[in-house]
Amino acid sequence: MSEKSQKQLNLNSFVRFLMFNMAFALLTVLPGCMSSYAQHLDAVKRDFYDVGDVSRAKTNLEKRQKLASKKEQDPLTLNAASLDISSGDLVGAKKKLIEVRNHFDELENDLGRKTSENLLKYWIDDNVVSYEGEDYEKVLIRAYLTIADLLDSGADARAYACQIATLQDEIVRKGEIDDPRHKGAKTNPKIAYPRVPLGPYLEGLICEETFTDSQEAARNYQKVAEWRPQFTQAKDDLIRAQTGVHSRPGFGRLYVFAFVGRGPHKEQINAEVTQFALLLADQIFSATNQYSVPPTLAPVPIPALVVEEPIVGSVAVDVDGKNVAATETITDVNEMAIRQYEATKDLLVARAVVRRVVKKGTIYAAKEAGQANSWINLAADVGGVVWEATETADTRCWGLLPAKIQVASVELPVGEHRLTFYPCGHRGDRVGETISKTVKIDANRNTYTLVVYPDHNPIADVVSSSDHQ
Repeated sequence: MSEKSQKQLNLNSFVRFLMFNMAFALLTVLPGCMSSYAQHLDAVKRDFYDVGDVSRAKTNLEKRQKLASKKEQDPLTLNAASLDISSGDLVGAKKKLIEVRNHFDELENDLGRKTSENLLKYWIDDNVVSYEGEDYEKVLIRAYLTIADLLDSGADARAYACQIATLQDEIVRKGEIDDPRHKGAKTNPKIAYPRVPLGPYLEGLICEETFTDSQEAARNYQKVAEWRPQFTQAKDDLIRAQTGVHSRPGFGRLYVFAFVGRGPHKEQINAEVTQFALLLADQIFSATNQYSVPPTLAPVPIPALVVEEPIVGSVAVDVDGKNVAATETITDVNEMAIRQYEATKDLLVARAVVRRVVKKGTIYAAKEAGQANSWINLAADVGGVVWEATETADTRCWGLLPAKIQVASVELPVGEHRLTFYPCGHRGDRVGETISKTVKIDANRNTYTLVVYPDHNPIADVVSSSDHQ
């Protein structure tokens, strides 16, 4: 046998071996890839939202954590923190939130990891990249930490509250990118992010209670009034802080936090390629290649943000049998997520386009190298099928957030009071079940409670700082 024939035989044998492994990968890897992160959380969400069984939701989540990859652990831990805070395990919630907050910070500063993972994601998909958290999730980690700490002891609450506004400013500042439409120009899609008034609101109520700086409390309440004018309580808060009177002698203040509705989550869709996304894709691709991205109109798989308007419009607060207040939205989580998604969707599509170009370019290169060899062409086609079939959108997220974070504040006499809460519709009519709790009000001090109403029925019991003094 000639040397040329032997080489061709070896090449054909190699290609057959390659085809076998690709087919094996298609049969064994594909079923797992088609089951997305979002689908894996269905049982947890069902137990939490539909059944209202936090204990069973925790058990299901722990099973998922044992099977999940390292790159899924952070969002799963955030969901575990939601279960903890809802059930009153404030220490456990804070520990998990701090762990993820610190890890997100480490990932953001790890440039070496980013370089290697960013290269790999164009060969596979975004799921191979370490999850750094959505911008709104990073802000809400600090918000949850503040609320959990206020319900627990309040020792670190002000530090956490300060981080909320600081982080928002930093996220927007770092959001500037090259504008592919105008050479040498910059654009910043993150300027569209809404300001989150929960941070200054929490800072204000902490400053007020400690009597350290009533003017600082007033400045924070002024921000709340400007950032969310529909939050009518801010006017009373501002007047109270300006007068320097936290509460009358023999009275204290009750703050009711309500987590209302089911928050945003992600599902895979096939998105149309916009002109701006194509320009971004070309910018990304040409940064490491001498070629441009070819025009494409075929839809690409990306994560879609899914939100729903909550049934509950507010939570009514009865004290000792008398209605005294109703919660108002201080932070619209759905709006935060929607505005971020709209600002960054073109970049998601652009990355998907680049990934498609890289994969198809590799297939064409393999065929070209095979010089019309039928085995090589078939192997390349099989490889293309495997690549297309196993690619999934990145649906990792903090899926147990509320749609809205609401709050009510009322001045009450010192002593024990029986609180009763029930959900109201958007027209103020009662739409669900009540939940009650006895709390203690101390003179000129704040008492905090948390209720969770994803829909008509409450989740777990009322969490109160009275139980953690």
